[in-house]
Amino acid sequence: MVPLVLVSFALGQPPAPSIKLPSEVTGQPGRILQLKAEATGPHVRWFLASDDADLVPFPDGKVALFSSPKAGKYTVLAWTAAGDVPSDAAKCVVTIAGPPAPPPAPSPFLRDLQKLYADDATTDKAGPLAQLAALYHEAVTFVVKADVATTSDLAARIRAAGSTLLAADALVGVRKRIAEEVAKELSTDGDKPLDAATRAKAAKLFEQIATHLEELK
Repeated sequence: MVPLVLVSFALGQPPAPSIKLPSEVTGQPGRILQLKAEATGPHVRWFLASDDADLVPFPDGKVALFSSPKAGKYTVLAWTAAGDVPSDAAKCVVTIAGPPAPPPAPSPFLRDLQKLYADDATTDKAGPLAQLAALYHEAVTFVVKADVATTSDLAARIRAAGSTLLAADALVGVRKRIAEEVAKELSTDGDKPLDAATRAKAAKLFEQIATHLEELK
């Protein structure tokens, strides 16, 4: 007879029990998520340390249902065992996302432009609006030109380009409000040289104006 100790030695030690969970799962408040464990042991035990969520294992323990009415991050742990040897814990982070953030409120400047455009009684104003937006897209390129050295130079270049694109009486209210915004954001000293910071600020402002004009309805 072969001694039992030799049989045990020949067969080797049984592999350590192991368990695996998905590392991350995402869901929406109130919806049910299915968490599935891959375990070498016949049974799985689950743990959730939160009063704001529910975790309900299936009878065999290999699957559990998770649900929470509240947005947040929740940690789920699970173990298995082989005989009296437990596995290391597996962890799954469940992220319950909140409702999408509401869109930002329009800026006062955009609201003013929208009202002035809506109040304009011109029957065919979509064309001039598109031309005005194109003008301020083009104005971004004026900012970097070497011969545009002062704010007066910049204003003159925009006026010259505008006179070729728009009639003098087109969208007067909108154009006046834009002029006020430009005067507020940029220096009113026409002879002040355009430094790098001012040029960058002007380019950003003109691009914003063009974008706002394209948003008007």
